[in-house]
Amino acid sequence: MCGRYSLSCTTKDLESIFDLIPMGYREERRYNIAPGQWVIVIRPDREWKRVLGAARWGLVPSWAKDPEGGPKPINARAEGIADKPTFRGAFRHGRCLIPATGFFEWMKRGKAKQAFYIHPTTGKLFAFAGLYSQWAGADGELETCTIITTAPNAVMEPIHDRMPVILPPESWALWMDPNTPTATAIELLRPCPPAWMEAYAVSSRVGNVQNDDPELIAPLAM
Repeated sequence: MCGRYSLSCTTKDLESIFDLIPMGYREERRYNIAPGQWVIVIRPDREWKRVLGAARWGLVPSWAKDPEGGPKPINARAEGIADKPTFRGAFRHGRCLIPATGFFEWMKRGKAKQAFYIHPTTGKLFAFAGLYSQWAGADGELETCTIITTAPNAVMEPIHDRMPVILPPESWALWMDPNTPTATAIELLRPCPPAWMEAYAVSSRVGNVQNDDPELIAPLAM
């Protein structure tokens, strides 16, 4: 799964990397993004231009009666995603990108777990394949998202049996276009090449969501 990640960049970085509609300057310095928090998503607007939005991490399908009741999955397994009731609506109409400068995963070592930080070896950001959903009810609207996961590549396999789907720039438009055939979109949901990432051990402090500082992504002194 993918349960924690980081995003350290400016809106100018995002505009340049993802070809977004220009926006005001803002810095994002978050080192321990956790489920239930508001996160940045990139999605097309009605004119098919890429825009920056915000969504709560933990998907609520549009058909849910109560946005606070029932499961709110932070991850969606790529296998069979187009047919699962929770995800199929968002898969058709809400495919998005979720930018990250890295993510965390835990490796089991006997009865203990070691936290690892996985970051790009080339480029500044990962683009996770995500799903975006809008819920509307008497109490207003709620926008939520989830990160799609797949089987591990060679870097991730020793650490965990799942990893987020990381899309290359040439696939971004295809992924977000609702007119892309289902089979074509599903074909994009595969492990990225191992050369795209590097992993190293980090402090167990990342396990506490109250901690959010640069030391969380510093390599652990072994």
